[in-house]
Amino acid sequence: MEFNRHFSRSDLEELFDDRFELPGGFMFGVANAAYQVEGGFNGPGEPLNNWVEYERSGKVEPSGEAIRFWTDYPGEVELAAGMNLNAFRLGIEWARVQPQSSATTGGAPPFDRVAIEAYSDMIAAVMGAGMEPVVTLQHFTHPYWLGLDFWLERDRLEQFERYVGEIATGLNRLLVEKHGMRPIKYWVTLNEPNALSMATYLIRYFPRKKSGIRKTGRAWGNMIDAHCRAYDTLHRVYGENGWPRPSVSYNTAHLSVYLLDKVMTDLLNARRNGVEQKDLPAYLERGRKAWDEEIARCPEVRKTPRWQMRLERLLVKVTDRFFRLEDLQHGIDAIYSSPDPDKMDYLAVDYYDPFFHNMVKAPTIQDIREKRFNLNAEFWEQVLNPRGMYHFLKAEVINGEGLPLIILENGMCYKVYRGKVEPRPDGATRDRFLQSYLFEVMRAVKDGLPLAGYFHWTMVDNYEWGSYEPRFGLFTVDRSRSPVRISTVDAWGVNAGKAYGEIVSALRSGDRERIIAAFLRDDW
Repeated sequence: MEFNRHFSRSDLEELFDDRFELPGGFMFGVANAAYQVEGGFNGPGEPLNNWVEYERSGKVEPSGEAIRFWTDYPGEVELAAGMNLNAFRLGIEWARVQPQSSATTGGAPPFDRVAIEAYSDMIAAVMGAGMEPVVTLQHFTHPYWLGLDFWLERDRLEQFERYVGEIATGLNRLLVEKHGMRPIKYWVTLNEPNALSMATYLIRYFPRKKSGIRKTGRAWGNMIDAHCRAYDTLHRVYGENGWPRPSVSYNTAHLSVYLLDKVMTDLLNARRNGVEQKDLPAYLERGRKAWDEEIARCPEVRKTPRWQMRLERLLVKVTDRFFRLEDLQHGIDAIYSSPDPDKMDYLAVDYYDPFFHNMVKAPTIQDIREKRFNLNAEFWEQVLNPRGMYHFLKAEVINGEGLPLIILENGMCYKVYRGKVEPRPDGATRDRFLQSYLFEVMRAVKDGLPLAGYFHWTMVDNYEWGSYEPRFGLFTVDRSRSPVRISTVDAWGVNAGKAYGEIVSALRSGDRERIIAAFLRDDW
């Protein structure tokens, strides 16, 4: 189906009437992840993370220099600030601040104070450019010395807890004492733990030694435990140092099945909602019913062919059959044993294509020629569904009353194969994508959802978990030379950075005609 803007001028006039008001301090930003952008991992003498075996064996394309964010971040920070953005999500690579360059597992090496100081300089640059840093502590990777199956070993979670404490203390003291700035306000403990546990132990796409449904649940339960430890550690460190209270959360990968997405958020908010541990099954069942009712209102659901909806319902039945709350017991125990009943200071979501029936596809002729018999839809084949995002946002705030909501990732992808960009199956362009999704973001704002920010994934094409073929960036990269060179347009040749920046500027201006013009403009 051809993708295009799903609204008219009259829709814009109705949305941006005299009652519309952009919330004060609303964050417009971009997001990246350290391993995907920094470069300098898993080569000789470089810090090793859990992808080193995949990279060195040839199972995936080496990450190499990525986009050199580790050294060249000042230019990218300037680029983001030039788009009139006021927020920047970036990450700390655990393997860099507690590095080991030999391919062995075992004891914990010392922390690298030089690397921690370099991260403080990076974050200070973001602050100095007038942008709010949102700092991710774990974005799918961990040091190789912890072993591939770190997330199955609850007794090693204290290593993550220690890492969080060292980073929170070290970074903030440097920001305050060296740079004369305030401590970091926004933290993300874990990126998409639901996706990480499934991609590792169920789908078996990410590096691991073991696999299986029960391993998936155990890993996810340990990630819930890790989030609780990180949340408590961050608040303790800030309290001990007399710093303003931080805002801490994790971000979920939006998926249409409640037990594979929202269940973790509802668990983390259970004590906050006065739910005793013995009452969790009934509480979660109410949450699932409310979630299912809202997701059923998505236009995607109403228009989906019957065979695809049967596939979706089959997955729900399979999930019901194999999902066991006791697999998450370590995480639940951590929630209820913590001295602090709060475990989230804001809600955070990543929205791409959340429907499972879209994730299954028949192999293309090119797949057959290249002997790639993958039945999973590729990033560039994801179905764009801006209307659906509105309903997923409404579903997310259920059981999270009083918490602000931030969209930490939203983006679309092109495929660049052997240096040549291929059109998306739906013909979508990134300017139309931004117009369509930001329309739904503003609709949610006007309807009273507590939205506090929107982050585009990502600013510059990066390393997408084993390959440089997927291109999510507002700006593309020429990888035919070293060092790589950042372009002024995206992979399709659209000035997407300009489009994003002008829409943001128009929204901040409050000028109705300027806003409407930005949402209808074609000549980027």
